[in-house]
Amino acid sequence: MIKTLKYPSVSIIFANYNGGDEPLECLKSIKNLNYPKKKIETIVVDNGSVDGSRQRILLRYSNIILKKNRENLGFAKAINQGIKIANGDYIFITNDDVVFEKESLRKLVNYSLKNPKVGILGGLMYKKNPPKKISTAGNKMNLLTGNVFSYPNPYKIKEPNWIPGCGLLVKRKVVEKIGILDDLFTYSFEDYDFCLRAKDAGYKIIYLPKAIFWHRVSTTANKNRKLTHYQWDQSKLRFTLKNLPILNIISICIFQTALIPIAAIAKRDHRIIPYAQAIIWNLKNLKDTLKKRRKEANKKLVIWSN
Repeated sequence: MIKTLKYPSVSIIFANYNGGDEPLECLKSIKNLNYPKKKIETIVVDNGSVDGSRQRILLRYSNIILKKNRENLGFAKAINQGIKIANGDYIFITNDDVVFEKESLRKLVNYSLKNPKVGILGGLMYKKNPPKKISTAGNKMNLLTGNVFSYPNPYKIKEPNWIPGCGLLVKRKVVEKIGILDDLFTYSFEDYDFCLRAKDAGYKIIYLPKAIFWHRVSTTANKNRKLTHYQWDQSKLRFTLKNLPILNIISICIFQTALIPIAAIAKRDHRIIPYAQAIIWNLKNLKDTLKKRRKEANKKLVIWSN
């Protein structure tokens, strides 16, 4: 039996865009969490869905907060809308295709309460299909090539480069100190940028494997591969320009420019044009990106971020 007064309030936020029945499965798992129901606030931001998923959500779960957008604003902008209306002491950012294990949220919050220097936490994310295949155990980036990996040793507690935005628990006071997500990131890397800012503010980032989640992985992204490639490369380049030393920027740009054509030919995934479009976007927005460059970005060449 959980004593409600012991636990802080948590606002769980996810965006939905033509998610079908995935959001219903997510909401069902939230309902079944071993956490005081009165301490959970669920916020769904619908990004202009036209598949009836928004209506099904409202029909099944009238006790949630649902914000409707006329069009798809992207992940970061939608999550920021949710953060601005959230009331929780903690904010849990996730995706509409994630399922929570019953004790996942409680384990993350308990660890946070015992470790006040921790600002952001995440758990072990399995892929829904095939089962028991790991999606992420905290992420890291090779800062010479720009390639992204999940950490090895997935069953050990660690301090990763960043916690993916599909399952990120953050204290409200951290958001109040560092601000919300940078919504010029259109597909990923807003979470990495967010975690770096939290580290700069003196907070630890913790991966806790005992907190388990299940993720369909890129349900929305797989519907338009060309757009996904463009947004991924646009966000990776922006992250690189905003956060990394000059030598790393040069290294990553050379490596990625050489790799993209090879990958496009080998995989026949038509990445060359989206990559060119991503470069053009970053050139157009270079002034804003450079204005927001982190102070830490002026250090010497590094291979892995801390």
